[in-house]
Amino acid sequence: MRIGIMLRAYDRPGGIGIYSRNIVKHLLQIDRNNHYVLIYNDKGHIGTYGHLTNVDEVCIPAANPLIWDQWSIPRAVKKWGIDLIFHTKFTVPLATKAKTVMALHGASWFVHPEIYGKLDVFYVRRSMRFYCSKADFLISNSDLTTRDHIQILNVPPDKIKTVYFAAGDEFRPISDVGYLEQIRKKYRLPKRFILTVSSYDPNKNIGTLFQAFSRCFANIDVHLVIAGQDCAKFSQDFDLESLGLQDLVHFPGWVDQKDLAALYSLADVYVFPSIYETFGIPILEAMACGCPVIASTAGALPELAGDAALLVDPHDSEALANNIRQVITSDKLARRYRAAGLDRAREFTWLETAKQTLQIFQDTCAK
Repeated sequence: MRIGIMLRAYDRPGGIGIYSRNIVKHLLQIDRNNHYVLIYNDKGHIGTYGHLTNVDEVCIPAANPLIWDQWSIPRAVKKWGIDLIFHTKFTVPLATKAKTVMALHGASWFVHPEIYGKLDVFYVRRSMRFYCSKADFLISNSDLTTRDHIQILNVPPDKIKTVYFAAGDEFRPISDVGYLEQIRKKYRLPKRFILTVSSYDPNKNIGTLFQAFSRCFANIDVHLVIAGQDCAKFSQDFDLESLGLQDLVHFPGWVDQKDLAALYSLADVYVFPSIYETFGIPILEAMACGCPVIASTAGALPELAGDAALLVDPHDSEALANNIRQVITSDKLARRYRAAGLDRAREFTWLETAKQTLQIFQDTCAK
């Protein structure tokens, strides 16, 4: 079987990029029988898997994603004799005879349209129905996403399956004191801090986190660190000075992937207060590094966290403050959630994700 993988999201920041890179890496670790055609739109990735005899790497540049998906990819399918084409992001080529599989990362455009622009909502709501109908199979990132697509888009239950993501292999507790201090200095981190890793996105609910932190910082010697690209803009959206937080909130900016495990290991607690998440990889990353987690009750976060995190209503800043205060001030509680998080994170592995994905490819081609 010749499997083509559409990788225009390969270097995208955030969850879709993490998924794209990890699913390719682990599929190629476990599968030497099938031949893979990796289709990038950036020639800089050519050679990443050049050492593997069952891999061809192709660069097809395209300024427009729609043209790339619907014109360039069908031509590549014919040229390379691809039997099945997989996209790590929603969309599949409509004009192809190859079997098609696509990954679904949520139905938030239908469930929470207010967090997107009107044009995005208009486009996705209409196009998603076509893509879900065209695709031979759909891989969902959570049971929540699976249910949403069955209920909202009438996807047949036997055409969709939940396949969970995982934390990368690099996420583990870091105990090297010298290395941790290097990372602390590199990102100018305070001695004790609450951590969240975010994008600049209203869905991340950082305003409620600021309110919660303002309720408890006077009683505990701890700062707040919000890491992620453009996250300093949150300080422009919320009046930190009026909350008394101007000297207690830190924005280190984009953190290299190789440094994230150290940040989680240094943090006293990881807080993920999002209004809606369909998976939430940072929760698993924090847990895998032994960092206690407080997460929102919204979306798929309870499904992901299980009993290994404290859960709180994303709109209740007082409850969030109380949870933060409890973890910061109770060594016993912190140890409990460190241990529970480590156990929970071990239940999710990219190798298992790849095994289930490969089985879906094989079953889809056999139909």
